[in-house]
Amino acid sequence: MNFLQPWMLLALPLAAIPIIIHLVNQRRFQTVPWAAMRFLLEATKMSSGYTKLRQWLILAMRTLAVLALILFTARPLTSGLLALLGGDANRVAIVILDRSASMEETPVGSNTTKLQQGIDQLAETFKTLGIQRIVQIDPLADKPEEYNSITQWLRATPRQTWSATSDIPNLMEKALLYAKNNPSGNTMVWLCSDMRDSDWRSQDGRWKAVQDGFRSIAQQVRFSILDLSGLDLSGLDLSRSSTVNRSLRITDVHRLEADNGPELSISFRIDKQLGEASGSSEPVPVEIAVGENRTIVQVEFQGSTAQLTDYRIPLEKSVSGSEPASGGPDAASQGWGSVRLPADTNPADDVSYFVYERSATRRTVIVSQTPELVQSIELCASIAPQQAVECQAELSSLEQFESIDLNTVAMVVWHENLPSGKPLELLTRFVSTGGQLLILPPENPDSTQAFGFRWGAWESLQEGAPNAPVENETAAEAQRNRLARIAQWQNDSQLLANTLSGAPLPLGQLGIRRLCKIDGTLEALASLPDGKPFLATVPLSAQDPTPITMCATTPADRDSTLGGDGVVLYVTIQRMLAAGALRVGTTKNASAGTEHRSVDATSKLVLGSQDAVSNEYPMHSGVYRNDQTLVALHRDIEEDSVRSVDSQSLERMFGDLPWAKIVAGKRATSLVQEVWRWFVVAMLAALLIEAVLCLPKAAKRKSLMPATL
Repeated sequence: MNFLQPWMLLALPLAAIPIIIHLVNQRRFQTVPWAAMRFLLEATKMSSGYTKLRQWLILAMRTLAVLALILFTARPLTSGLLALLGGDANRVAIVILDRSASMEETPVGSNTTKLQQGIDQLAETFKTLGIQRIVQIDPLADKPEEYNSITQWLRATPRQTWSATSDIPNLMEKALLYAKNNPSGNTMVWLCSDMRDSDWRSQDGRWKAVQDGFRSIAQQVRFSILDLSGLDLSGLDLSRSSTVNRSLRITDVHRLEADNGPELSISFRIDKQLGEASGSSEPVPVEIAVGENRTIVQVEFQGSTAQLTDYRIPLEKSVSGSEPASGGPDAASQGWGSVRLPADTNPADDVSYFVYERSATRRTVIVSQTPELVQSIELCASIAPQQAVECQAELSSLEQFESIDLNTVAMVVWHENLPSGKPLELLTRFVSTGGQLLILPPENPDSTQAFGFRWGAWESLQEGAPNAPVENETAAEAQRNRLARIAQWQNDSQLLANTLSGAPLPLGQLGIRRLCKIDGTLEALASLPDGKPFLATVPLSAQDPTPITMCATTPADRDSTLGGDGVVLYVTIQRMLAAGALRVGTTKNASAGTEHRSVDATSKLVLGSQDAVSNEYPMHSGVYRNDQTLVALHRDIEEDSVRSVDSQSLERMFGDLPWAKIVAGKRATSLVQEVWRWFVVAMLAALLIEAVLCLPKAAKRKSLMPATL
């Protein structure tokens, strides 16, 4: 139990006053033996048990009345925060709000969003506790914002959610820094969230540093987690197609040249969330907007997912809302638009934005002293996957590389010893700006180390045991069947993902004759049965996690069947080119978040929420213009994950720090409540019972009739 006036608990010893009085009264009388009283005591022995019980009850009621009076004066509190909150009005409340897209959801039976509910309940709680000092942690602010009243905090707190995830470990680090620099004897951190793991990042190593940091400061900081994840589905008939939420995501948009003129190809995906019958197949009307032109298309679900692939929209030169890339006459060469679902419980995931332009040339530079070993890569990089896409591949020596303009290059294939000096600087800058780098082992690797790894020695893989002879099998086919094979690969990665039809890439059919050892910390995308990596990635640096791809062999016939089979090599090269081509041209796509730097307060909002303030542009999905560049910010893909943080994960993240989780209600009531009325009732009841027990026993009437002789 907690109290708004805890100093009044110092009066608790006063509850012993009735007991002391009782003991003192017992010592006031001296017992004197008297023979005549012996028979009187024997006569009253039958009623002595009830008398003692009544005396003890009277003493207990008097003690309870004094105790209830003291507790009532201390203003007790009760709620799910038992043994956590205190009633110090000087307490500092550090507030961390989860403003991710999922917090825009309106729970069933409510008329306000999760974010609004959390803010209202925190405000009511602060009023109950008498807290006036509130500190707001904002990822975009240079320092935490301090407020000296609840009204001031409510006026300044935004109610609009973001399209990015909330990096709660980062916000906790900022709260730790504030607590260190502003010591206070009574500090509590309030975290208001719907408990999505994409925001909490429960596996992030920063949680250990947060624990150690809060444990090291002098004052104790307590943590209160306001859980807004619960949806009240009582009364909701899930057998009907009542929509709770659907989410939409654009999977591909590109401009192409058709026989009748330029067209826009759009592909998107719709997922059902909890609350809608998975078997319902009612078509969903989807609005596709290109500039000011609107198109409605009906999309049917297959299970819990609906997809529309390669939907074509003709582009006219007079498309309103489109602008030429450089003032030319073709207004359809660059533009923007959106795809939108009908409104549901969460409007934040009902719309997705896109930009398009005339396809830029996908240029590949191959650096190799032995170009005959990478001829198949040059061929794959030169063949365009679509008619509207132009691909170019050029060979370069190490000496020529420094003179190449990498600003127009989408991909670099490095088939040399690892770079150092000026080439290493150029490649680092190239990758950090979105370029794709594929590194292949040279014929004679040296000891050079770059990007946190180095090449080891080449190894000829032992041929496997001969298979059972196959009728009419040639010697070449028999030898091919005994090559080392790829045993496992990550089909959820960007490079090795399944095809659009859902079929996996045929990596298991590839044969490996030679493999070069890789020394360093890496993430294997594909590996052999013994765990040796075939295709792997390493981060650009400790500060920049942008991946660099490396293959432990070459597509030459003496090393593997990668070039002969062709399918895996072509798909991988084209996927890397598509990703690298995003850095070339006048349109860009990116996920919303603080790490994105192409959009800032100086950008112009072309399409999106007009309520977004300019300093929060990087956090909101939409279309933005920077000079001649159009940037489409998308909802973070992690926001589509509904995985939540459980109590075990919270125990691991907070460790031995004092924390508690409270499940929020729908109404904007205080999370803590004063219960002094209960103690007043208890005091009155105790006094009433004590008065009843003190009433004298009614005297029995004695008969006046004389005895009959």
